[in-house]
Amino acid sequence: MKSFLTEQQIRILRLRAKGLKQSEIAELLGTTRANVSILEHRALEKIEKAKNTLLLWEQINSKISVDIKKGEDIFDIPQKLFKKADDMKVHVPYSTAEIIAFLVEHAPIDDRIAKRDFTLFLDNQDKLKVSEWLLEEFD
Repeated sequence: MKSFLTEQQIRILRLRAKGLKQSEIAELLGTTRANVSILEHRALEKIEKAKNTLLLWEQINSKISVDIKKGEDIFDIPQKLFKKADDMKVHVPYSTAEIIAFLVEHAPIDDRIAKRDFTLFLDNQDKLKVSEWLLEEFD
């Protein structure tokens, strides 16, 4: 499988996912803890860039997107979507209740409140999508 990660980075991430400490991984791989730390940090940076690239792709292939901030009330989100859609002259084929139901099932919402930042998209096939990674420079 093609990946931005090196074999060593993948090995380290797998071992970390199993609960091993960097020092334990270093001993297992015959290297230093500092080297494991650097490789893990670079792998996580690559993963973050890949996530942002996917978000950019979602934005490019969507009619509209709205950024939702941690702490926002779920009942305010449909109005944000409708306002942006009106500004861009895009029809949203969902009611407020349908959008809220979608968010309850697919977004990081708990007790009506956004638990993390996320982006709500209306794609080119009129499907709602949620992404939890935000791009600040691309809007």
